[in-house]
Amino acid sequence: MPPRAPPLCRPLGRPLGDAELVAGMPLEHGRLPLHLVARALRRAAITAQVTRQPLRRIDRYLLPALLLLDDGRALVLVGNDGEHAEVLVPQSDGGSQRMPLAELEALYSGTAVFAKCRYRPDGRVGDYASALPEHWFFGPLKRLWRSYAEVTAAALVANVLAVASALFAMQVYDRVVPNAAFDTLWILASGVALAIVLDGVLRIMRGHLLNVLGKRLELQLSPLLFSRVLSTRVAAKPASMGAFSTQVREFESVREFFTSSSAALISDLPFVAIFLLIIAVIGGHVVWVPLVACVLMILPGLLTQRLLGHLSRQNLREGAMKNGVLLEAFEHLETVKATRAEGRCLHQWETLTGELAGTAMKTHTLASTLSYSASIVQQLCYVGVVVFGVYRISEGAMTVGGLVACSILASRAIAPLSQAAGILGRWQHTKVAMEGLDQLMSAEQERPQGKRFVHKERLQGHYRLEGVRLAHGDSPPVVDVQALNIRAGERVALLGGNGAGKSTLLRLLSGLLDAQAGRLLLDDVSLTQIDPADRQRGIGYLPQDVALFHGSLRDNLNLENAALGDEELLETLDGVGLGAFVRGHPLGLDMPIQGNASLSGGQR
Repeated sequence: MPPRAPPLCRPLGRPLGDAELVAGMPLEHGRLPLHLVARALRRAAITAQVTRQPLRRIDRYLLPALLLLDDGRALVLVGNDGEHAEVLVPQSDGGSQRMPLAELEALYSGTAVFAKCRYRPDGRVGDYASALPEHWFFGPLKRLWRSYAEVTAAALVANVLAVASALFAMQVYDRVVPNAAFDTLWILASGVALAIVLDGVLRIMRGHLLNVLGKRLELQLSPLLFSRVLSTRVAAKPASMGAFSTQVREFESVREFFTSSSAALISDLPFVAIFLLIIAVIGGHVVWVPLVACVLMILPGLLTQRLLGHLSRQNLREGAMKNGVLLEAFEHLETVKATRAEGRCLHQWETLTGELAGTAMKTHTLASTLSYSASIVQQLCYVGVVVFGVYRISEGAMTVGGLVACSILASRAIAPLSQAAGILGRWQHTKVAMEGLDQLMSAEQERPQGKRFVHKERLQGHYRLEGVRLAHGDSPPVVDVQALNIRAGERVALLGGNGAGKSTLLRLLSGLLDAQAGRLLLDDVSLTQIDPADRQRGIGYLPQDVALFHGSLRDNLNLENAALGDEELLETLDGVGLGAFVRGHPLGLDMPIQGNASLSGGQR
């Protein structure tokens, strides 16, 4: 039966069918999980929010609303006069019914989905005064500003408590030691010990907050990244799987950079100025020593950014090539052995390993130099504070306790900057990795954002091709069809030699590839205008290379989340001549499948 538009979409003027909304979604037992409802409705340009709300507190201005019932069903509330409710039932094909509000209240689970249409500009003013599109990574990252504010608050209190140890040392040297005030010593020691413990607790809390922030970003962006990978057009698929997998893998390093190391550093940087101000109050001109040290720590990292960027780009490119050689050799291991190509593969591996090792050595040498130089500056800063402090003491402008306090505060002030040298080194790697991810996220998609497709509930199968051409790069056209008319129900065989374009033409007819010239119509509608979900549901396509996935035979037969019963699966297997083989196997439909190597070519 063709899919109907869900009742929640229909009153909002977005008649998108069930199949279009859930196409490509990770269903659970054939049902859409509640936390994915908002994501699915975004395809229909509908903004949705799942919330807990008593039925009588749902304002009529918020309608329509999807109500979840205790028995797992759902109704759409479109009206409420205080005594009766008007609801849409999915099974009624758009019909509404009135029911007592008390009866609905007894069925209602307390969870509702509120939805509204997103504004769609009509394009008469073009891009004038339009908002910039949200970046796929930095947009969600900015929405976590509350978590970053909590991290900053924890850093504020922790750094204020860190001043206690410096003030403790100053009071001990200036007042406790000269007067042998042991009672005061223990009181001060108790206070600073408490401050140190609280400082440690707050830093642990800050680390936990950053871990939670990273987890939230991972759970939000990782599915988005993988869904974009799955919805990429076949024509836009990267040529090298090694480079492609490297791009995806680098998401972890990008996410970690913005939610762990750099976030902790940024939360500490504002307090460098506070520590320097306190040093100026206590030691006067002594503050120039840590101030110069701060400049000397940051300057080398800034001057080497261009070189670090070049090395990072080269490192990632060579790593992607090496990963591609590994995947290619392992995937085609049988061919490698049959053609005695082990030597060629090993030569490629050794060459790339040598180049990658050389680039990595240069990168590590430069990073180590920056780290060691920061350590040297940090130690020289301590020496400089002591030397200048002695002169200030001899002038009577500073006490011994003040000198000790300034040395402690100087170390605390430049500690974040010593980490900044390493962060600047990692920034270039993160920047290059982000460029690769941006390229991946901007690849041509099956369902571009903002594009509205033609919904075809039932495809008849009438193809008409007029001047269709397709070429790969600058090579001659692989497909060049001036006129072809295939009526619904006709059976057509494609005959031709190797490289004649038979498989390419089938990909064109199935919608996996788009023609570069001409018109390809299905039921008198351009194939590119038909909704991808309708195309996938209505057009059956069997590729030359059948791929099996890790799991059981049952899992591979139910890839579409169709949840077919065992009897239906066995009937299907009987139809292709595999029923006896599966029934005779000890595990039957639970037979483990370990990729294509588990079965023969004919069985696949």
